[in-house]
Amino acid sequence: MMDLLGGYNSNSDTDADGPVEKKAKKSDPRFLRAAPAISVMTRRNHGNELIHLVDPSSQIIVEAPIQGPQVLDPQVQKALAGEMQENYHFDETVFKKQRTKFQRTGQAVGPSQQSVVRTTLGYTTKRLEQFEKTENDQKKRPKFESKDPLVDGSDDEAVYGVWGPPSQEERWHAENSLSDIQKGGLESLAPEQLAERAYVKERDRLLGVQEEAKEEQPAWERLVDRKMAHLLPPKMDGEGVEPKSTFHGIEESNYKGQSWVAPPSGMRSVIDGDALDIDHHRCYVPKKCVHRFIGNDKGIHRIRLFPKTGHLLLGGGLDGVCKVWSIAEKKLMRSYHGHAAAVRDVQFNNDGSKFVSASFDRVLRLWDTESGKVLNTFGNKKVPYVVKFYPHDDNFFVVGCSDNKIVTYDATTAEITQEYNHHLAPVNAIIFVEDNGVKMVSSSDDKKVLVWEWDIGVPVKYISDPTMHSMPCMVMHPSLQFFVTQSLDNTICVFQAGNRFSMQKKKKFSGHQVAGYACEMTLSPDGRFLACGDGKGKLFFWDWKRHKILQKYHAHDKGPAIASVWHPLEPSTMFTCGWDGSIEVTADYISNPILAGSRKPGIIFETPKIEGFLDIIPILSIAYAILRRHV
Repeated sequence: MMDLLGGYNSNSDTDADGPVEKKAKKSDPRFLRAAPAISVMTRRNHGNELIHLVDPSSQIIVEAPIQGPQVLDPQVQKALAGEMQENYHFDETVFKKQRTKFQRTGQAVGPSQQSVVRTTLGYTTKRLEQFEKTENDQKKRPKFESKDPLVDGSDDEAVYGVWGPPSQEERWHAENSLSDIQKGGLESLAPEQLAERAYVKERDRLLGVQEEAKEEQPAWERLVDRKMAHLLPPKMDGEGVEPKSTFHGIEESNYKGQSWVAPPSGMRSVIDGDALDIDHHRCYVPKKCVHRFIGNDKGIHRIRLFPKTGHLLLGGGLDGVCKVWSIAEKKLMRSYHGHAAAVRDVQFNNDGSKFVSASFDRVLRLWDTESGKVLNTFGNKKVPYVVKFYPHDDNFFVVGCSDNKIVTYDATTAEITQEYNHHLAPVNAIIFVEDNGVKMVSSSDDKKVLVWEWDIGVPVKYISDPTMHSMPCMVMHPSLQFFVTQSLDNTICVFQAGNRFSMQKKKKFSGHQVAGYACEMTLSPDGRFLACGDGKGKLFFWDWKRHKILQKYHAHDKGPAIASVWHPLEPSTMFTCGWDGSIEVTADYISNPILAGSRKPGIIFETPKIEGFLDIIPILSIAYAILRRHV
C-alpha cells in the first residue's frame, strides 16, 4: 500500500505540461512482506529485544520478525547466481557443544567461525553482558592440578579419608625395607612358617605336574576321561600304598630245601606237559561243599589256580589284598599288600613263579610268588580290567584298560610295546586262541568281539551282531576249538575258535541271572560240563552237548558268585568265590588208595556215583588196565 501511495502526488490536478515525477517501482506481488501488528505492552516491555530489519527495495522498517516462508527475490537470486555455494562439514560433538551454549547464553560460533548472536524474548542486553563476563572470568581463572597430597604424614586422612593411598614416607620405607628372610635367613623363621613354605612349594609342584600331564594328554583321551569319569574311581597320587608281604605258614622251605611253592612230589610228568588221558580222567558234577577259605576283610573278585598242578589257589580281594592258599593243607600261606583299591584281576604266568595283580587304583604290580617281593610296577593312569600273559613268553602280558585300549607291557622294562586301539568302550576280557596263543580275542562294552594277530595293532576279524550284548568274561574250551562268553542278557554264548570265528547260535546256555555282573565261567577238564555263578549267589552246571541244567544250588550269601575255577587234576573238585569274602570248595569223590599207582602219578581219581549201565563201562576199563599192569 505504501508503494501505491508513493505513486501519488498532492498536485494531481495540475497541467500535463508540468514536470512529471518518477513513479516508485512496484515490488513483485508474489512475495508478501507483511509484519504483524505489535501491541503497546509488547513494545513497552520488549522494545529493545526486537529484531530490526530493513527492506532495501522499499526502504521500509519492519519492526517484527518476518512470518511465513522466506524466499529470495528473483533479482537477488540472479545476483547470487554467479557465486559458488560452499558445503560446510561440521563435527557433531562441536555442534552439540555450540548448540548447548547457544541455548544457554544466546551466543554461538558458526561453521564459518563467525559469532552468531540471538536477541529474542527473555534475553536482555544486560543479561548477555553478564554471560560474557562470566565466561571471561572462567577463562582467566588458573586450573590447579595437584599431583601430591597437600599434607604429608599422619594428616593424610584429612585429605583422602581412611582409604587414602600411602604417603611418600610410607612408600619409601616399603621399597627399602628388608624381609625376615633377608635379615636372618631361613633359620630365623618359626617352624610353622617353614612348614607352610614347604607345603606351598609341594602344592605348586603337584599343580605343575598336573598341568604338564594335561598338556601331554591328547584331546581325545581327555574327552574319554570326562565321559567315563562318573563310572571310574578317583585318581590317586603316586603308585598307591607301599607294597609288603606276610608269610603265614610254618616255614618257607622243608627239610629237603624245597620251597613252599613247589608242587607235590610225583607230578613231574604233569609239569613237563604230558597231555591228560580224557578217557581216564572223566569228570562229574560236584555235589556238596567240603571246605571254605575265609581270610579277606571284604569280598573276593577273582581266583586262579596254580598252572598245571593246581596245588595253590590265588585270590584277589576287594580290600586290595592278594592271598595264596594251600589246597592240600587248607590254610593261608602268604598275603600280598600293594593296592589302595579293590583288585580287579589276578593272573599267574606260565610256570606260576610270578603273578600280576590289577587294581582299581590304576596300578599293576608284578609279584614274586615265593618271596612276595614286587618285581615291577606298571600303570598308564587308566583302570585295568583284565590281565593275560602271552603264552609263548612270560616277559610280555596284555592289559585291557578303561580308555578302550589293549596295551602290551614288557615285564622287565615296564614299557608299553604295543597298543590295540579299535574298541569304542572299555575292554573287559581277553583270551589267546589258535596254536596255543597265536591270535588274541577281546571283548568290550561296545558289544563287539575283535580278533587280533599278536603284536599287530589292526584286527583281522570283526564280530558284531544286532542281537549281541556286552560280554565281560571269556573262557577257552579244553578242546581249543571253542570259547564261551558271558553275555549280559543272561545267556552264555559259544564262538568257534579258529577259521571263521563265528557265533554258534544254536549253542546257548541260559537259566541264570547275571545282568550287571561279570561272573566268570569254568569248564571241566574233559569239556563235558560248564559251570557258572550268578548274581544271586547260586552255582549252575550245564551239560555241554545237551545245553541243559544238570544241577544248581546256593553257594554264596550277600552278593553274587562272581568267579569259579575247576581243578585241572582232581576231576570233581571246583572252587567258587563271592563278595561275601569266602572261597568255597565243592567236591564229590572218595580217594581210593588202590589207584595211587596209576599211570599218571599224583592224579587222584574219583569213584563216581553210578547212575546207569553206561557209566560203569569206563570204570571197568580202568580196573582192567590196572589189573593187567600189576599182573
